[in-house]
Amino acid sequence: MLDYNFLILSPHEFENISRDLLQKKLSIFIESFTTGRDGGIDLRYSKNKAKKIIIQAKRYKDYNSLYNHLKVEVAKVKKLSPDKYILTTSVGLTPNNKEEIKTLFSPYIKNTEGIIGKDDLNNLLGLYNDIERKYYKLWLSSTNILEKVLHSKIYNQSAFELEEIREQVKLYVPNDSFYEALRILKEHRYVIISGIPGIGKTTLARMLILYLLSEEFDEFVFLSQSIDDGYEYFDDGKKQVFFFDDFLGKNFFEGKKAPNDDNKIVKFIEKIKKSPDKVLILATREYILNQAKIAFEAFNINNIEIAKCVLDLSTYTNIIKAQIIYNHLFFAEVPIAHLENLVDNKNYLQLVHHANYSPRIIETVINRKIWEHCSPEQFAEAFTSYFDNPESVWLYAFENSLDKFSQYALIVLLSMGTPVLIEDWEQALKEFLTINSYKFFISFDSINFNRAVRELENTFIKTQKDTYNKIAVDYQNPSIQDFLVNYLKDKKDLIKCIIEGAIHSNQFFSVFTTDTSDTYSNRRKVVISSDLVDIAIHRIQQQINSLRKTTVSRFRYSKSNNFFWYSDSHFIYSFLYKIYSEFAEMNSGAKEFVYAEFQKRIYINTTSYSEQRAYLNLLIELDKTKLTYNEEQIIDSFIKQLPWVYNFEIFKDFKNIFATTYNDTISGENFRKTLEKVINDEVKSVEDSDSESLREKIVSLEEEYDLSFEKQVSILEKKEQDYSNYLEVQAEGYIDDRRGASDENKGDDDENVIGEIFNSLIDK
Repeated sequence: MLDYNFLILSPHEFENISRDLLQKKLSIFIESFTTGRDGGIDLRYSKNKAKKIIIQAKRYKDYNSLYNHLKVEVAKVKKLSPDKYILTTSVGLTPNNKEEIKTLFSPYIKNTEGIIGKDDLNNLLGLYNDIERKYYKLWLSSTNILEKVLHSKIYNQSAFELEEIREQVKLYVPNDSFYEALRILKEHRYVIISGIPGIGKTTLARMLILYLLSEEFDEFVFLSQSIDDGYEYFDDGKKQVFFFDDFLGKNFFEGKKAPNDDNKIVKFIEKIKKSPDKVLILATREYILNQAKIAFEAFNINNIEIAKCVLDLSTYTNIIKAQIIYNHLFFAEVPIAHLENLVDNKNYLQLVHHANYSPRIIETVINRKIWEHCSPEQFAEAFTSYFDNPESVWLYAFENSLDKFSQYALIVLLSMGTPVLIEDWEQALKEFLTINSYKFFISFDSINFNRAVRELENTFIKTQKDTYNKIAVDYQNPSIQDFLVNYLKDKKDLIKCIIEGAIHSNQFFSVFTTDTSDTYSNRRKVVISSDLVDIAIHRIQQQINSLRKTTVSRFRYSKSNNFFWYSDSHFIYSFLYKIYSEFAEMNSGAKEFVYAEFQKRIYINTTSYSEQRAYLNLLIELDKTKLTYNEEQIIDSFIKQLPWVYNFEIFKDFKNIFATTYNDTISGENFRKTLEKVINDEVKSVEDSDSESLREKIVSLEEEYDLSFEKQVSILEKKEQDYSNYLEVQAEGYIDDRRGASDENKGDDDENVIGEIFNSLIDK
């Protein structure tokens, strides 16, 4: 037998499900009315004017609360004098409970069949599956569904924990965006959920994932940082759901994205569109999506936002806004005295109608448990103050809830970029406090650091442990980094302290810049002046032999859920190029430093694509008359570091650096053999689904180097055709478009409905 907890529904939702079940059971049409506090009618059925049935839906947590409320309702029912009175309730009822209620409402309740409790409602839902499916929020939260989901194959399990699912389902307020996203998935097989920060993009994505896994999909793949995980776990013949949260996040706008990430994402979307057993859900902030269309040609040309579902607060009805606040307050167990202050004089309307309304602010208020820090009489005012000044959500917590040690820990983390290993963060904080001990009078010790991590966990930061127990730290959400950047911008002395204590290469450029242009990426950075550049160069010169790049990325084992945090030890060319492009014009010592350090590393010894790109940029921009080198040796050493076809695509830059030597090299037999070996190796290992992309690269290299790889191209064309044939025989998409009836009756008086929603908090 079903055992749904109807408390997961709002009062309005509970009324609607009661109406739908009774309509089905009695084969009648039941009228719905504006929910008010003085009529005593929620629902009504009448065959004629002389005979009428009144129905009330009562959502309460326990029998005592229900019965105390019903005693007040008796007078209203007597005044209405119906021929029959029916009660539905979320409370589980014993036979004695039903008899007690029947006696209370005699003679309007003829027998206990007119009293429909929790068990009766579950029984009716078992009979009427169409109504059960309509209220997806109810069944998505059921134990049976959650167990089915958890028995699905889930990669990156930490992104989809059971308790997190339960919390999000009970707080979620169904709205048209859910059905719109399902419609887009059915049409395009992928959907981009966009909107302002804090509006609930990730929550909507999780509800979609839960829905899809509860239906016919078997596997869920969470793409944490890179689309590469999508390619790795793509399994032909498996019904898979992919989710890439914040897919246009900071990596795209801080120079950390992997080579061709924009093209990779577009290619993966195309791959998904051709796969009837796959769907892809992506989430991003709307302004980042707009910036990406300008910055990255691949997104604009391929019109990826054709499958965009925008979460827009302006489309949230006042009732939906009220239900979001209600759900958070109800499940937070806020004291009744504080709730009464919110209900008095309809103070809740200040929140519902507030220009700065944001689900994230509501979530923050609840997480802060502000009722523990204010009197009941101040609750509505304290709640509203968070809406009045959204910045105060983080500013107040940062300045008033954290001690100086934790504050400086967050500031140092900001300078490093994220994610980073926790031990690297600890090392950087220790150096910062040691170098600046004469200013801050704070000593470092590991006990204080561990305490700070615990204090910041789940509020400002989140941590994750890899297979080898290495722990990496990141921000809890992107708005925290935005806050810290704005907080730091006008604090020159603090910036100076950070630079003077920097020990990792990423501390000089992750958040600092000399570029004053008004671009999105620059608005998320701190501009430093020429005197601070002088300090930075001095510190770099001191630390150059011990500097490390400490930002990490996830490296996942093939076909496994195991991963480890990986930091690329090759960074020096990228670092030198950043110094040259950011500091050289402001500091002559910076230019001399770059020349000297590049000279030491004039012959490259790394296969890293980004490092090879930076190396070539330095060769292009530096005055080569100030360097000592052998052209043939430079090119030979570079060729030895070309393991993949895409590395050869940038090798052609030597045509504009050392033209004669380049032309002599590419016309030689050794070059042809090297390139052919790389191509052969990659053709053998490439997946059918990636064969088209590889073939296009090889054709481009044929044209560039006047070579022929006809055999390899032919093999790839065959792989392409095989893959195309496979796609053609697959069945069409099978996601049902379950666009149900709206939760709101359009004729309802919003204010009365909202009033009943909040009034029910006091009676809960």
